[in-house]
Amino acid sequence: MPHHTTKSNRSLGSSTYDLSVPPTTLPFYDSLSFDLLDVYNTLLPSRASYDQRQLFISKIRNILKTEWPDYETGVHVFGSSINGLSMEQSDVDLCITCSKLTCIYSLSFALKKHGLQIVKLISNAKVPIAKVWDPELHIAGDFNLNNTLALQNTKMIKTYVSIDPRVRPLILFIKHWAKQRNINDAAQGGTISTYTWVCMAINFLQTRQPPILPSLHEMPHSLSEDNQVIHGLNTSFCDNPDQLRGYGRANRETLGGLLYAFFRRYGFEFDYRSQVISVRSGKVLSRQEKGWHKGPESQQLLCVEEPFDVHRNLGNSANEEAVHGLILEFQRAVHIILETHGNLDYLCTSYQQRQIEYLSLQESPVCMPLPSQGDKRGRLAI
Repeated sequence: MPHHTTKSNRSLGSSTYDLSVPPTTLPFYDSLSFDLLDVYNTLLPSRASYDQRQLFISKIRNILKTEWPDYETGVHVFGSSINGLSMEQSDVDLCITCSKLTCIYSLSFALKKHGLQIVKLISNAKVPIAKVWDPELHIAGDFNLNNTLALQNTKMIKTYVSIDPRVRPLILFIKHWAKQRNINDAAQGGTISTYTWVCMAINFLQTRQPPILPSLHEMPHSLSEDNQVIHGLNTSFCDNPDQLRGYGRANRETLGGLLYAFFRRYGFEFDYRSQVISVRSGKVLSRQEKGWHKGPESQQLLCVEEPFDVHRNLGNSANEEAVHGLILEFQRAVHIILETHGNLDYLCTSYQQRQIEYLSLQESPVCMPLPSQGDKRGRLAI
């Protein structure tokens, strides 16, 4: 079972890696594609896992009805459980909507009262999150309050995933690789979030020649009542299947070729000091074009524009040292594919830490105390 760990400096070990620019194509893409599909099929959630998640969601709805019978509350599933990028061990992401409920601590107290364990409260984030564990159903969940923008993000990702059959297996494998290499934890580990990884992969596919994915925001689309402005942000995009069907057909790259090119792009080609990843525009922007060549974002080595909140940099969770670690991981991946003809087991070897390890939610959660009801500051040692 994987572990959540603190981050330490990464290196390429004692091996001497040839980090000159690697070849653009390889002769074994077909076998690499077959192997990638084999791994992909093992990552897909089982029917039993799906059923457990449905029980968990129903349980949360019942808790809210019990605790706030006079309030109109909603339980909205978002993230990988909806967008097609879920894996067997994925957490369940839930957005709780209630105009009368605005404090993540109040929600956490209610969940704890009904037997759920509060593993972590991330109260100082842009979107406060409660990480919980259900010991009865053995399911981990991430809760936020009234962040309906997350629902639109999920709809956008789901639309991208549906456009071309290569998108889902490629991104699921990248998620699996990032988790195994311990580089998918923005809040606790100081790297980048799964959502950021997905945006990087989508932009990579948008910028292939010819492109596999469009910019949904740039394509002509009509506005609807639920697809205009959320939290003051323009959240509209094209989700018309008739417009999107067959978009990437002109690109004949294989899954194996795309995986290698993804690692090559971010390990050797991408200019971290001058470029910005933009899913919204479907391009790689210059920092000058984006306006991130000055101000706070000029100090960030990795710049990934949030597709809706375009002033937000998803890459700012990783400092310069962490980004250098990510680059080393991309280069390691290229080296392994070249030297082993695409040994995916070796590529996804779990990254071993020498520092303190924190058990994953799936094993044995380390539950955190909630602030007392009388503690108006609501502080937690997190």
